[in-house]
Amino acid sequence: MPTPLLMPQLSPTMTEGRLAKWLKSPGDTLRAGDVVAEVETDKATMEVEASEDGIIHSFVAQPGEDLPVGAPIAVMKKKGEEVPAGYVPEGKKAPAAAAPVAPVLETASQSAPVIPVIMAPQPVIPTTINQQPSTRQMASPLAKRLAAQQGLDISRIPGSGPRGRVVAADLANAPRGGGATIVRRLPDTAEKLTPMRKAIAARLTQSKQTVPHFYLKMRADMSQALELRKQLNAHYEAQGQKVKVSVNDLIIKASGLALAQYPAANAAWNADTIVRFGNVDISVAVAIEGGLITPIVTNADQKSLATLSTEMKQLAAAARANQLKPEQYTGGSFSISNLGMYGIDEFSAIINPPQAAILAVGAADKQNLLTLTLSVDHRVIDGALGAELLAAIRTNLENPVSLIV
Repeated sequence: MPTPLLMPQLSPTMTEGRLAKWLKSPGDTLRAGDVVAEVETDKATMEVEASEDGIIHSFVAQPGEDLPVGAPIAVMKKKGEEVPAGYVPEGKKAPAAAAPVAPVLETASQSAPVIPVIMAPQPVIPTTINQQPSTRQMASPLAKRLAAQQGLDISRIPGSGPRGRVVAADLANAPRGGGATIVRRLPDTAEKLTPMRKAIAARLTQSKQTVPHFYLKMRADMSQALELRKQLNAHYEAQGQKVKVSVNDLIIKASGLALAQYPAANAAWNADTIVRFGNVDISVAVAIEGGLITPIVTNADQKSLATLSTEMKQLAAAARANQLKPEQYTGGSFSISNLGMYGIDEFSAIINPPQAAILAVGAADKQNLLTLTLSVDHRVIDGALGAELLAAIRTNLENPVSLIV
């Protein structure tokens, strides 16, 4: 009997996937483990492997289709097996268009219930009535149509008709003496959402609507940290090591040590419990094509700067190449988002649920002062604890010897 090849769950948060492309063709013989297709998930583009030996009889899904986990994407058969004409495998159907539902918030212990994201109705904006006489240029229907076709701003064309009405003949003289400006308009386009963009939209909408954010801000003097970075990189270069510590590496290490110092802040909200993480695993936002992803530096408080820096560069490269494994971006106890390299002075980030805090980092100014903004989930971390955590991060950066001992 023919068997369907199903859309697999390639990450813990994946509920549907987009078939990116087929790597095999109908009639191809497969062995278990052969890569059949590529699928875009909410995190990355990943490979789909055959779970058993067989022959591809036909494709059910085509590239570009969004299908729920468990939906059939192809029909497999054994050698010599006949497949009935018009055979359609059973499986999950594509989800109907409905109000978006946010994904389950997962922690190390259990999952929180799914919370539907309901968009609030748009307010009705009253129209302001202009009591002044209309200045709209009068024009004949033919003149309007011709002006639109020729890309002319009809409001700037003098009219020769009754009461200054623009007629078709006026358009012929406009380029020479009418003062008309050619207006070039490009068509609007609608871009289909990628699985990653859908996940980002649902997750951050849920976070902003359901997590009680509050914000703490401090400025850190990075003078000593920058000098330490300079000396470390010169040392690594002299030793022939391919290590180059970045400012972001220093911030990751400083945050890891602060979270180890204040373990009550290394936590997450989970329905009727607060999860206290046993390890300091820091999610670091990395911009990739079509969105962003947060690879995780595990045990960030325990690793040397050289190890942390090397690992972070490898994770970022894998993220941009869509080669991260689920365990490299799933979980995390705290997040960092750094936009300083884009010249942003300061900003407030949205918490990455179920984590309880995220640190937003801006650019250092001419005095080497760096603005750190901590977004905090008030259900988990109170103001005093959040202030102590942020102060500890600043202290580690201003006294960077703590980062290397």
